[in-house]
Amino acid sequence: MAPLRFSANVSWLFPELPGLLERLRAAGNSGFKAAEVGWPYAEPPEALARVAREAGLQLVLINTPPGDREKGELGLGAVPGRQAAFREGLEQAVLYAKALGCPRIHLMAGRVPQGADRAAVMGEMETVFLENLRHAAGVLARENLVGLLEPINTRITDPQYFLDTPQQAAAILQKVGRPNLQLQMDIFHWQIMDGNLTGNVREFLPIVGEGPFHCSFLVCYAASVLPLFQPPASVPQDSAGVWAHICPHLSPGHVQVAQVPGRGEPGSPGELNFPYLFQLLEDEGYKGFVGCEYQPQGDTVEGLSWLRSYWDKWGHPQAGQ
Repeated sequence: MAPLRFSANVSWLFPELPGLLERLRAAGNSGFKAAEVGWPYAEPPEALARVAREAGLQLVLINTPPGDREKGELGLGAVPGRQAAFREGLEQAVLYAKALGCPRIHLMAGRVPQGADRAAVMGEMETVFLENLRHAAGVLARENLVGLLEPINTRITDPQYFLDTPQQAAAILQKVGRPNLQLQMDIFHWQIMDGNLTGNVREFLPIVGEGPFHCSFLVCYAASVLPLFQPPASVPQDSAGVWAHICPHLSPGHVQVAQVPGRGEPGSPGELNFPYLFQLLEDEGYKGFVGCEYQPQGDTVEGLSWLRSYWDKWGHPQAGQ
């Protein structure tokens, strides 16, 4: 069992600092070895890569562009009529990911169009999303990148968001059937929508990309990667009759954390018992990154006491040591 690896989401952490470059430096000085950025596009990728390198940070996740924020857009993947804009944004995200050495891109689904009835447009939006995801999977595969789908809760955070439960996301991933598309687990959103975190973590961690992987979704033949939603007869089974091979060419997916309901630090008061949840992820064999995507309740560095305690348990060296 290995310790979890945490990444600083500098779109959320260090709000006391004015820009992404300063926040990346602060993350490195605070002991982080990895960082993620929601939308890095206001800064030249070369500048972000240089500062991250100087700060000793690996960049592990970015999002596709949100679209037209003034018109209320928050991603375009499932939005009818915006397929061309989604693909343009994907190309920009790939350019940044390559420059930053970032292996994962969150493919944002987007919102139900304003004035539309959610139930009436869900079928059309899923069709658009499937089309865009198949296109994205091909683009990402050529660059050895992974695309992530993140359900965002519609109870509190964004009532109009199309993709809002892990069950919906898992069903879409199975329909797409591309091994370089995975599930992004934001524990904040999952708790608000469904609770049952122990059961859902255990059920869905395999398609987050790292976990026990019984009945794995992937098998690797030389340089080719094939989906195993319906495994071919030639794929070997273990003694329990399940497929357990992991393809080594794909990066694991991603987990994010924040307390519920206030979206503060994991150590702040709220519904979630994070020592238990971290132990659960460890026990389930998760080896990807855990993104700190929360709103600091005060000074960011002072609010990292929960993380310093976790590092102390594992003997992680603190910044400056």
